[in-house]
Amino acid sequence: MKEQKWIQEGLITESLPNGMFRIRLDTDDLILGYVSGRIRRSFIRILPGARVKVGVRGYHVLQL
Repeated sequence: MKEQKWIQEGLITESLPNGMFRIRLDTDDLILGYVSGRIRRSFIRILPGARVKVGVRGYHVLQL
């Protein structure tokens, strides 16, 4: 059975090494995200300040 994922929108706040980003969701949660393989292969540039859609799976969500 395939995992369900929630699609949320957010804002890139910081660019980190290895295609990772700090993202502030519209719900004011701060998450760590990474670029999917398809976007990485296309060399699409993602900069801080960009609005993005994020697919969040349940087992990746942590509360600190």
